[in-house]
Amino acid sequence: MNTNKTLLSKKEFIQKMVSLPAISLEAEEADRFIDYIVDESVLMKQVARVIKMTRQTKNIRALGVGTGRFLHPSTTFSSSDYLKELTQNKIALSSKKVRGCVAIYDDDLEDVTGIETGVAFKDQIMKMVAAKIANELEEAFYIGDTAGFSGFGADDIRSLWDGWSYRIRNADTAGDDYVNAVSGLSTILHADSDFALGGVNQRIATQNSAAPYNWEFKFSKPLKSLPSKYKQAGLANLRFCCNDQVVQDYIDALAARSTILGDQAILGAEKGLKFGQVPIIPTPLMPTTLGDTGILGGGSHTELLLTPKDNLIVGMQREIKIESQREAADEATYWFYSMRADVAIENVNACVLVVELDIA
Repeated sequence: MNTNKTLLSKKEFIQKMVSLPAISLEAEEADRFIDYIVDESVLMKQVARVIKMTRQTKNIRALGVGTGRFLHPSTTFSSSDYLKELTQNKIALSSKKVRGCVAIYDDDLEDVTGIETGVAFKDQIMKMVAAKIANELEEAFYIGDTAGFSGFGADDIRSLWDGWSYRIRNADTAGDDYVNAVSGLSTILHADSDFALGGVNQRIATQNSAAPYNWEFKFSKPLKSLPSKYKQAGLANLRFCCNDQVVQDYIDALAARSTILGDQAILGAEKGLKFGQVPIIPTPLMPTTLGDTGILGGGSHTELLLTPKDNLIVGMQREIKIESQREAADEATYWFYSMRADVAIENVNACVLVVELDIA
């Protein structure tokens, strides 16, 4: 319960913070702010690798191995046996700047306990700002494109980055923009034409109408399509990412089979679903209005992504500013923020994307 002393203390902190022209977060504070954003994002917290950048650009290097062999009999080994196919692939992160404003009302702060010190108050402000912007960043990181493919305007942050979906879709054919010259192409599977029962429907689970009435789950083929070398760390290191409605369709299909697996899916869903050993990550911000070619708003399709954990990359620069502006009439303080970020994929060859997937 907030006491009069506590409320007065909070108002004093608000006045002190407003009197500051700008807050440039120190490295430790910036790291904490980035952590708060990650904690609010499903993909960033459970799937992607978040890299904290000290400068606007950062290179990530991944070594690719050709078709030669490392080991040879010692009696015949010579310089001609060196692995000449060993090549180096550089992934460059180049952060783009975003700005925004979050309104925090006095009532919001009055309902919060445990901010009786200036440090705690500042920390709480960072949490509240992070919670409001994390969803927008996650959506942009996934579906964004700089080519105007989905018609994002210049005032839309989704036009700043080529998101993960766009990169994977543009890496499955030789000559595409995001083909990995070292490891190879991404894999695209169409929910209608690349699955045995895709002609029946394009949902995550389909039952054959003819005896023996087998079920087809569209988690299986992506696993078979993923090159075996990416499974060496164990299937538990992989991640299926899909909209939460797709996950619910999967649960409903399991339940319809009237088996113990269906009961477990319903009763134990909060513990995390898996297909085999691979965790399924419900991702509410994955789009459900994609057209056949992936244009946002062009249809009613969604996607299913299989990739190793940490293969998707987010770079966030430790250059974060927060400025305040008091609006007494609104009983609110407007917090203006600026930050820099970029996205990439370590290895598109380790990505399998099911497109044109439908929801029941």
